[in-house]
This record gives sequence, C-alpha cells and structure tokens, in this order.
Amino acid sequence: MSYQVSMRDVARAAGVSVSAVSLALRNSPKISADRRDAVLKIAEELGYRRDPRITELMEHLRTARPQRASSTIAMIIPELTREQLAHYPPIQGLIEGAREIAAVAGFGLDVFHLTDPGMSPRRVRQILLARGVKGVLIAPCASGVARINFDCTGLCVATAGYSIIEPRLHRACPDYLQMMDELIADCTERGYHRVGLVMTYGEGGIGQKLFTSSFLYWQSKISSAERIPVLPKVQITPENLRRWFDRYRPEAIISAGSVFATLQEIGLRVPRDVAFASIDVSQSPTDAAGADHRYNLVGREALKQVLTMLNLNLTGVPESPKVVLVDSHRREGYTLPTKQAAAPLKPVRRARAAKKPEPAFRGFVD
Repeated sequence: MSYQVSMRDVARAAGVSVSAVSLALRNSPKISADRRDAVLKIAEELGYRRDPRITELMEHLRTARPQRASSTIAMIIPELTREQLAHYPPIQGLIEGAREIAAVAGFGLDVFHLTDPGMSPRRVRQILLARGVKGVLIAPCASGVARINFDCTGLCVATAGYSIIEPRLHRACPDYLQMMDELIADCTERGYHRVGLVMTYGEGGIGQKLFTSSFLYWQSKISSAERIPVLPKVQITPENLRRWFDRYRPEAIISAGSVFATLQEIGLRVPRDVAFASIDVSQSPTDAAGADHRYNLVGREALKQVLTMLNLNLTGVPESPKVVLVDSHRREGYTLPTKQAAAPLKPVRRARAAKKPEPAFRGFVD
C-alpha cells in the first residue's frame, strides 16, 4: 500500500501547520476540539492514511524521552491489604511486570491500595488528578468477578485479568482456554484416561467459562464411560470431594492448590492414589505439575495498553475494549508422573503340541 497523501498535504488543505495536523491525528489536548475535528475531516476527504511503521516509531520515541523519568503511572489494588499482597504471588507478578515496562518507558509506578484507611476509588481519583497522573492500571480482584466504581473520565485506564467486569476496559489476560487444553493433553499423554476437574473459579467469570468449556469439549470426544462431572466451587468441601472421588474414581485431577491440600486432608496421597495437575502453579505446592500463568508478562502487556492510550490521548472507557492474551507455559512436576502400565501377566505353561507346518507366505491378495 502506498501513502500518497502526506501530513504536509493535509496541513496545506486545512490551512494549519504540520505540527497541528500531528496533534489532531493523535487526539492531543493541545489543539482545540473544533480544529481537531476540522483537520480530521479534511484528512479523511483527502484519503490520508498513516504509515503504521512511522506511527510505531514515533510512539516509541515519545515514550522513551528522558524527561518522562519523573512521570508516574498509578496501579490500583482493589482488595488486598499490603500484608496480604506480600503473600499473593499473582498480583506481585503483575506489579513486577508492569513496573519493568513503566521503567523502560520512563515512568514510575505508584501502587494504591483501596483497603488503606480513608482510601476509596473516588479518593484515588482525586489524588491522581492533583498529582497530574493520567495513566492507571487496575489489578484484578483476588476473590473473582467484581465491579469497581472508578470514574475513568480524562484518564487512560486498563486492567489485567478478567475479574473487573465494570468498567469495561482494555485488558491483558492469561490464555485460560490454552491452559486447559495443555493440562488435559498433559494428563492424557501421560496415560490418564479418567481425568476430573474440580473448578475453584466462581461461576459467571470468563476464566471459569473458558476453563470449563475446554474441559467439556474434550469430554465430548471421549467415551461416556470415562466422563466425570465437574465438581463446582460451591460444592467443594472435604466431604463432597471424598464422595465425588469415591464415586467416579478419577486417575488425575485438575484443580487449584487449595484442592490439593483438601485431597491430603481426606487421606489421598498424590501422586500415589491420584495424579494432580495444578491450574495455577503460583499456588502451593509450587513444585506441582501444571500451568504457569506468567503473571509478570501479563502485567507488562497490561501496562503497554496504558502507554498506548497515553500516546494517543485516548481517555475514559473505550467503546470497543480489546483483550491481549498471553500464552501460558506448561510446567512439569512430581504430581503428574507418567502412569505405569500394568505388569504383564506371566504366561501359563502348557504341554507342547506338535508343531503344524505353516503355509508359505504368498503375499497379500484381494
């Protein structure tokens, strides 16, 4: 594709400078709304198209400027206290990844806990506006699906994970569908045919739907005799888990670390009595086989969403929120060994019969 109409052509037709055209195309507040709309209309009439390679380069140059070193992006932690965060690896990983990308772009990262005394979404917004902070990253809620009453007007806001369902924001997420596909493949390739899922995610969340959809699709492809009903979160108790296990006898269980602990509580030995694949290896036991959500990379990608909005001056709740999926990594561990094949039966000794002559092989015919 050729780019025959230049910014200089648009500037000449609109009677403005090239820099004014650049500001209008980037939706910058440094140009009035009326002039911006007029320039954009003329650009459209002339058939102006941005060269994506130049746009990408300019965004990189703008975010790499040294004078931005004192700028700050805010990260809001909705539920966890500072003490709880110290023992919650998923959000620790998100913060670490976000801080790495912020530093590369010349920004600092300030963390705000809504659990701090006197803190609220409204109070955080007041602080950010007073400090001139425009970029905001909202961490997911540890408890699951949630809404946060945060006014995004005039701010560049994104989130990580699926838990924040309102406001509807750009987000970066682990690829849950891919994770479950890989966990099931890992179990079956190691010889386990009866695989059970104990779903610790609450109903209604996208993560729960994606995990369960992958599992149910796999079940539709196997014998009905080997299908084991999913044990949902609301039914997870030591008694129900024992009853479910005794009735369906899974050879391997896919679930979270909390269920691993319950399996031990009810007297089941992993992997001797049942194999186990962790739905998230950031949870104990961290040496289990399972899926690595790569929270650090999720945090990096979520922060990039904020940077893109800052560069293009796109504020508020987006009309069409997008989701960036981060590939998970399957990780081996002691909880999912290759299933041992049954010992071959010893041959029964019988009296030797007279050997009959075999016909000569004539090849395969018809």
